Amino acid sequence: MMIQSLLLSTLMFGALFSVLSISLNLQYARGGMINFGTVAYFAAGAYAYAIFTQEPPSGLDQYAFGFDLPWWAGFLAAGVAATLFALITGWPTLRLRGEYLALTTFAFAEVLHSFLLNERRIGNGSVGLANVERPDLSFFGLDEQIGYAVAACVLMLVTAWLFNRLLASPYGRLVDATRDDETAAEAVGKDTTRTRLQVFVISAIPIGFAGALYAMITTLVSPALFTAEITFFVWIALVLGGERTILGAIIGTMALVFFQELVRMIPFESVRSAQIAASVEEVLTGVLFIIVLRWQPWEKMKRRKGA
Repeated sequence: MMIQSLLLSTLMFGALFSVLSISLNLQYARGGMINFGTVAYFAAGAYAYAIFTQEPPSGLDQYAFGFDLPWWAGFLAAGVAATLFALITGWPTLRLRGEYLALTTFAFAEVLHSFLLNERRIGNGSVGLANVERPDLSFFGLDEQIGYAVAACVLMLVTAWLFNRLLASPYGRLVDATRDDETAAEAVGKDTTRTRLQVFVISAIPIGFAGALYAMITTLVSPALFTAEITFFVWIALVLGGERTILGAIIGTMALVFFQELVRMIPFESVRSAQIAASVEEVLTGVLFIIVLRWQPWEKMKRRKGA
């Protein structure tokens, strides 16, 4: 049973976070944009889903909006929320390049996190929104964990298929040209600014949907669940699997999630030992990230080409 639970958890969360890795792969490896604010679009989708499906406030609730709509309406709202946030943040930030873009996107994510933490009328502040609405999977005769694992896999496969088709099309060649040489692309009449913004927004949409699915699985949205740690987790997964390949992004994410789920399943005798294990897990993940960055084969190939 433990092995089955481990595999299901790995499949469910691995597929869910693979959506973020695939989207980041489109932004960075193909679009040339360093986005350190991935978690913001994830949070926007989760909070939009919770707000649209949550019952109106009552009693001690401090949030102001709860529309009590069905889950599918909240799911669509999550995609719209991530799209709007990408438009709002992408228009000013994409004028920047390299580390300046990375720092600005990170700053936007921290601003959103601070806003959700302190503005109680939106999402109940640090308490968050609990008992988030989730679809009844018993109608399909599925166990909840299996059902959400299947849903996460479907979202991952659809995202991978759509992005693969997009990048294999003439538009994909325009994206590559924009990344490789903006001046040359503009010289033949291409609007590289618009292309970068389009890629930024398109990649944010499935992240919003993943946020909605994450809210369904956890039945809770709170600022503590959407920290910069998620952004760095996705970056590590992308580097582990190898950039510019959708399959690599998926494999890297699955491997990293499996490692974390395996550590969480180890029984500990006290809370203190569990905390130490969690810290060791983060240290080992960081060391693994450094090792891959130092000895990754594609970086060696780049150095050889440069030489």
